[in-house]
Order: sequence, then structure tokens, then C-alpha cells
Amino acid sequence: MNKEKQRDKKLIGITVLLLIFAVIYQHFANEKDTLSVLRQGEPAAARFENAGGNYPSYKLWDAQENFLGYGVIAGASGYGGKLSVLSVLNPAGQITKVSLTENSETPLYLNKVLATGFLQKILGRNPEQGFGDINAVSGATITSEAIIAAVQKGSVQIANEQLGMKIPNDDGVNPTWKDMAALALVLTAIICSARKIKKLRPWLLFLSVIFIGFILNNSLTFSNFVSLFSGNLPSFVERPIWYLMVPGILIITLFRGENFYCSWLCPFGAVQEGIYRSLNLFKFSPSQNIQSKVGKYRWWMLWVAAMTALIFNNAGIASYEPFSVCFDGSGNIAQWIIMSIILLMSIALFRFWCHSFCPVGLMLDFMARLQRKLKRKKIEIRENANCNHCDNASCPQKISGMSRQDKLYLVLVSIVNIIILIALLLNISSMS
Repeated sequence: MNKEKQRDKKLIGITVLLLIFAVIYQHFANEKDTLSVLRQGEPAAARFENAGGNYPSYKLWDAQENFLGYGVIAGASGYGGKLSVLSVLNPAGQITKVSLTENSETPLYLNKVLATGFLQKILGRNPEQGFGDINAVSGATITSEAIIAAVQKGSVQIANEQLGMKIPNDDGVNPTWKDMAALALVLTAIICSARKIKKLRPWLLFLSVIFIGFILNNSLTFSNFVSLFSGNLPSFVERPIWYLMVPGILIITLFRGENFYCSWLCPFGAVQEGIYRSLNLFKFSPSQNIQSKVGKYRWWMLWVAAMTALIFNNAGIASYEPFSVCFDGSGNIAQWIIMSIILLMSIALFRFWCHSFCPVGLMLDFMARLQRKLKRKKIEIRENANCNHCDNASCPQKISGMSRQDKLYLVLVSIVNIIILIALLLNISSMS
């Protein structure tokens, strides 16, 4: 227990240092020369003048003092983080250029949007026309809508404050049926887990696969935690569901001292469990002691992913999980390989990803354990918990030596961890 306490203290200390590093680094990384940013949209700009407004907006002139139009930078919340978009409007109010100035979006989705020529569909429009008829890119809906939202915010500000138009702003929270359904699903899971209504657990997991997995493609990922702890938060108005799924679940886990998300709501965990229970074709049983020790090495991969995200100032690249590949068909080749191995091994191993690799489960278990230690409560060990609390020397899980299955398990884990590192490298290389 003393070793465990010391480890927890070290992890908390490292977390605090990472947060400090994130704040300092992002402060300097985000500093850019205003004129160079404006020239991304209007290369002829030689001089600018602040035009005021909620979003940074500027009047632009060329070297001969000819008035070029306006530039405005507005932000919106994408899937993995914020996007800042520069919109350039000519004196008549038509949009002539749209470019990204900064972003913390998941590279996979952003590149998919840019590859379709989505930004070009916005050009030539007037803010009065609106942007509702521009279809989002399939497989990157949230990213597409975030770019449109940023352009709309900025262009409407220019239209109203500089061009004398009167276009209403829609700044209120408008929860959709998906937001309300997600809230109902999470609340039901909380109640059922608290009251131990296990008969409903299979149905909740099934609904999570359909709704959180396929419809929303909004599984909890490690990049969500990186965004939260580094202060890179999306707008509540634009993405209320993010606040339910990330800080909401984290706070509830800390308050209750139980990781209910992994057991009752995780779509990918549900898929693995479904395969295991329906297609358990052969026996593969590495010792619990080996699985427990391997599971602890998830911290190393977690810190590698966290540091990668902080160094490159992009929370989206920290996501190496195969969730989007499974539910949306979107991911790099390494993530496809990871998913294939995990689902194949789910025939023989119960929740292979959850116990050996998942950073989300690791974080939530850590938060739950903190609460239990603070309140000194003992709770029933979950079915899929690791057996690493027994000090009985005669325990069969502590018999020295490794079986052939233990060795095969270690080889599989090592291979997947190497592929995870490759997935992170591919995320970095795909940054725009």
C-alpha cells in the first residue's frame, strides 16, 4: 500500500508539472505576428487597422493604400479541440478567402475536410446568404460544422459593425435531441450502476454502441482529457455534449469512487465484451498477476501521448485509441491494425484493450481510487478488476514462473504497444 501511495503522489506531481508546462508552452506557441496571419488570407495586405468587435477584426490596405477589405478571426469547437479561422471579406462583403490560423483539431478529421475542398465552397458568399446549405463532410461532420460556425461568427460581425447590415446572432444554447438522449443514457447508467441493476447493463451497453458509438462517434478519448487539463475547452454553446461526456463523467467518477463509464457505457468495451461472450471459441488464460503488471505500464504510454500533445500544442494527436476506426471507419493504418488485433483477441480475452492499453479506463480508475482513499471506503471489486491486492504467498496468481500463455500474452502486448507508438507518429506526420 505504501508503494501504491507513493506512486499516486508521483503521478499527481507529474500531472501538475505537465499542466504548468502546457500553460507556459501554449502561451508562447500561440503568439504570432498579426500582419503575417492576415497575409494568409490577403497576401497583398501591407497595413492593417483594428476594427474592434468581439472577435479580432481588421481593415486591410495594400502598399499603395488601396482599401482591400476586412479580415476577422473567429473560433469554434471541433471534434478534438478549437479551430481559429481567418475570413477575408472584400469591401462589398463577399468572402474571398478562408484559412485556418490555429487549430487543436484531430488531424484525421481536419485533413479529411481540407482534402474535399470544403473551404472553397464558402468563397463568394455574403453573410446575408447564410451557410446552412453547405453540406458537412461525411465522417468529419463536427469539424466541418466548426469551420462554418467560425466563418459565420466573423463574417456576421463584419457585416453588422462595418457594412451596416442587421443579421441576427444565434449565441444561445440550443440542445439537440442527440444531446438530450446522451444525457438520458448517462443518467440511466449512473442510476443502474449505483443501484446494481445488472439486468439492464447489457441493454445500456447495446445502446451505447448504437448511439455513442455509431450515431455520435463520441467515445471518451484520452485527447478529451488532454484538452480538459490543458484548458483547451470547447464552447459550451457549441458542444454541450462534450461537457457531459468529459468533465461530467470525470466529476461523477470522482464523487462516487467508481468507474461506471467503462463498465456501463463504453461502446468499444461493449463490442469486445459482446465478441467474448458470444464467440469464446478457445481458452486463453494468462495469469491475472501478469495482466495486472502489464496494465500498469499503460501509464508510460499515457505520458508519451500527453507529452506529444503538449509539445505539438494539439490535443487531437494524443488519441491513439481505435474507437473512430471501429465506429466511423476513420483512422490511420496503425489504428486499423490495433483494432483488428484487439477484436480478434476478444474471442479469447475479456476486454483485452481495456485491461492492457486503454488510457481512458486508466484515468477513470485512478480518479475513482483517489476518492476511495480520501473517504476510506471499501467498495466491491468489479468483475473486470485486476487481482493485485492479495498478499497471500500461496495465491495461485503469484506462483513464480510464466506459462506459455503468459509469454504469448506479453508478446501480443508488446506488439500492440509498438503499433500504438507508430499511430502517434502518424498522427504527428498528418498535422496540417
